[in-house]
Amino acid sequence: MKSTLNKYSPLRKLRNWLRGSWLTEGLVVAVILMIIFTLVALRIAQLEMHALSHPHQSTDRWKITNIALEVHNLDHLALSSVRNKNPETYEALAVRLEVLASLLMEEDSDKDSASSLLHSLPESKHILEKLRMQIDQWSYQLANTADPQQTALDISENVGLLVHGLRNAVLAVHIASSIEQDKIRVNQHDRLATLNWILAALLIGIAILVMKLILDRQAAKRMSKHLELVNKRLESRVERRTRQLAESKELLRFILDASPSEAALVGADTGEVMFINKTLLDRMGRHTPPDTLFLKTLLVDRAVGEQFLDELDLYGRVDNLEAQIMPDNPYWSSLSAKLVEIEGKLAHLLWAFDVSEHRKLMSLLEAQANTDAMTQLYNRRAFYRAGEKIIDSCKRYNHSCCLLMLDIDHFKHINDTYGHAAGDLAICMLSDILRTNLRDADIIGRMGGEEFAVLLPHTDMQQALDSAERLRLAVAQTTISSETETFGMTLSIGTAVFDPLTTETLELLLIKADKALYRAKQAGRNRVES
Repeated sequence: MKSTLNKYSPLRKLRNWLRGSWLTEGLVVAVILMIIFTLVALRIAQLEMHALSHPHQSTDRWKITNIALEVHNLDHLALSSVRNKNPETYEALAVRLEVLASLLMEEDSDKDSASSLLHSLPESKHILEKLRMQIDQWSYQLANTADPQQTALDISENVGLLVHGLRNAVLAVHIASSIEQDKIRVNQHDRLATLNWILAALLIGIAILVMKLILDRQAAKRMSKHLELVNKRLESRVERRTRQLAESKELLRFILDASPSEAALVGADTGEVMFINKTLLDRMGRHTPPDTLFLKTLLVDRAVGEQFLDELDLYGRVDNLEAQIMPDNPYWSSLSAKLVEIEGKLAHLLWAFDVSEHRKLMSLLEAQANTDAMTQLYNRRAFYRAGEKIIDSCKRYNHSCCLLMLDIDHFKHINDTYGHAAGDLAICMLSDILRTNLRDADIIGRMGGEEFAVLLPHTDMQQALDSAERLRLAVAQTTISSETETFGMTLSIGTAVFDPLTTETLELLLIKADKALYRAKQAGRNRVES
């Protein structure tokens, strides 16, 4: 219960409020307002200091009082002059009149001032104006008459009326001055009250700022301690992570060294060797890594090496490029490379896998798929694929070509008389004769059994007939020795010519040559028909 009260106590609420992140922006605005209020307060204080240094002394009241006093003195002096008839008193009377005239002249110079009390008292102004005119008249009479006694007598007789009116003016000025003083005090009270409120607001703002600074200082201390703790934890994690990375790096190095694939990491521009595994070193015939290694120097074909690097720089990686590497001891390898960035520098990451045995196997399988096992000539499928390429080339370049269909005469009789081994020996002998008497560019294929086909590119009909006749004679002159007997064989040949201006295909050409072969068989065998 106590902790709950503490949690929701006013002091705790105030502290939480002061810690608000939005309060910082509010305090910035408050500081700006405090500066403005301070300037206003300074201005008010300056005005009050100015008012105090020039206190309102009721100038009009002071003047009219002095005028009344001087008029009273003038009255006494005029009575004294009438009684004594002393010339010195006339001189004093003239001086008194000049003093009064000067006082009334000062009042007259201020009569148009808006701040003058007399400005708001027209009756008092009229009395003073009448007095000024009377004083000027008496001064003139006293200065220009031969009988000053008469002027003194006139002053003593009429000054009483002026004194009575002047008393009313003095009273009116005093009353107006009192009212004006009251207004001044009220205004001063209002300004001082405003100043008090401003100072109170400044005090509150300063108090909030001080509390905010104290709380921020405490928060900064706590944050510093927290950051120190976090820094220690981070250093510990970094150290542990660095150790793990080092261990992982060593493990990766061990795995790559034990890998049967070749792997290397070299600088893209400098060729600096950053890593090379033991398998690649063994392939290179080295015990220690070289200082530099450029990937293109690993490939036997320099053109392929340049193409490999161009593709790597263009696309950032190359996958499964089969090429011969190690010029000193070449072998086929599947190369993969990637362009990576190591410590701000570009590098080539290479890994390779020996595919020599795989290529040998693929070559063997391809040979088995395309070659007749007995004669090592093209089989039917391979002959069709190679022949179609020749036909397409002839069509494109408008060249002629010819096709020969060959068949061993009475082959069944050979098998029945001398055995199947002798038949196979006859077929092999015929394949040797074909290879010996034909060009390398000619396509030879065993179409099945004892039937063969030969495609002669860039050959016209006459050349084809000559070649066919040469083959027929070579076969007829050949003697075949089996295990038990010696025998001979003959050959029937049908020829057909391909016209590049037609839409003829290899299949149609084979049909035409087969028909010619059939006619050769019908005509008695051991002959050439076109």
